[in-house]
This record gives sequence, C-alpha cells and structure tokens, in this order.
Amino acid sequence: MAPTVMLADDDPILLASAADALRGAGFKVVEAASGQAALQSALARKVDLIVMDVSMPEVGGVEVCHCLKAMPKTQKIPVVLTVYKKDPAARTLGERTHGSVRVLRKPFAPEELVELARRLVKQKSLI
Repeated sequence: MAPTVMLADDDPILLASAADALRGAGFKVVEAASGQAALQSALARKVDLIVMDVSMPEVGGVEVCHCLKAMPKTQKIPVVLTVYKKDPAARTLGERTHGSVRVLRKPFAPEELVELARRLVKQKSLI
C-alpha cells in the first residue's frame, strides 16, 4: 500500500505542484488548504508524513506541529515544515519546534520533496 503524505499550504499552486510530484512518485496525497484542516485531517486518517507551510492564516504550521506532537495518535508522524528563505520565522524554526521536525526551504524542487518524503517514510517504517 502506498504511503500517505498530507500536504498543507494556503498557496494552491504550490500545493498542486507538490501533490503532483508526490503522486507521480507513488505516494497517496491528502491536501489541506489551512492549518486547521491539516490538524483535522491528521486526526481523521492514517498519515505517514506531514508536509506543511509555516505561514498559513489562522493556525500556522508551527502551532499545528505542537498540537500533533502533543497527541499520542499523531506524535510519531514525521513533520516537514516549509518556509521561504526570507521569512523571518525561518531563523527560529528549529528552536520553536524543539528540533522535532525537518525544514524544507521554499522554493524547492519537486525532486527534493520526493526524495525527502521517501527518506522520512522509510525511516518511520523502521521504527
């Protein structure tokens, strides 16, 4: 069965291109356009990896990540936070997430996302 990756980003173009790249590599993809939708989706289904934007309206990626890591059902799901290089939040991301997530700088190549997803899903299956 194909691993499921949840993508959460409020940029529909980035969301679509990332989803296409992952689907093309054999992943099942669940899309969320907000942090709130991402949190609900992660709780409602089995997800093997979460890739989400740091800066989303209402509830951002860091806040969603804290919620996910605090709940037994979702605490072991690997999380990748995406952030633009010039975003001021990028500098403190490691501290704010206690190093529990990976960071992927935007703009990223589709191949970079696919390779990271493969590596993290493989690591998760070894745990």
